[in-house]
Amino acid sequence: MEDIIYGKNSVLEALKSEIPLNKIYIARGIHFDNKFNEILKLAKEKSIPIKYVERSFIEKMVDGNSQGVLAILSSVPYKDWKELEKSLDNKSIIVVLDHIQDPYNLGAIARTSEFAGVSAIVIPKARSAGITSVSFKTSAGALSYIPVIRVSNIANFLRELKGKGWFIVGADLNTENLYNKVEYNFPLALVVGSEGEGLHRIVRESCDLLVKIPSYGKVESLNVSVAVGIILYKIRESL
Repeated sequence: MEDIIYGKNSVLEALKSEIPLNKIYIARGIHFDNKFNEILKLAKEKSIPIKYVERSFIEKMVDGNSQGVLAILSSVPYKDWKELEKSLDNKSIIVVLDHIQDPYNLGAIARTSEFAGVSAIVIPKARSAGITSVSFKTSAGALSYIPVIRVSNIANFLRELKGKGWFIVGADLNTENLYNKVEYNFPLALVVGSEGEGLHRIVRESCDLLVKIPSYGKVESLNVSVAVGIILYKIRESL
């Protein structure tokens, strides 16, 4: 598992949040704009060491444009569900990902979910994208703020939620229920699967309601992060 984040926005958002950082590398000779100055200020306040290195040193460690800055995570900041659950109320919304393995999709979903006020994202421990440099950068810093929970089994987790009164909504193409023509109850968990496989059968059977977004064109489905955004904002209208 990767333990780095890179890019000005990602590193800055990590510094503003509670994500623990061990060290920050900055490329020699780069132009220091306001964001870089804020990175230096926050790192000093948090006593996080900064090391100036050749840009090639940073570029070897990343898959993308580092913008000349890279931070080393102290640990991957997953949260504990039982602790988080204590702070949730009967209007809470969480997003549950059924084995989405693309880190870009995880990052994009995190960005959309945080913007929509989602309380947490839940992912399985196995066969799933996690918090990496790619997902963190794609989230535009949202993974600094939205808690990510890892569970051993998604279907079991959903059954536990149902036993506590949560309403489980699954996004699935194989239903006649349109997302904008149904009634939503709260607290609510929105469950989405990968674009290739969708929801696994046992996860689908754990849902109280399945919904889909209608297609008016020739493409059968949307990118999963786009679908999450559309459904989330319809759900929020019911609050």
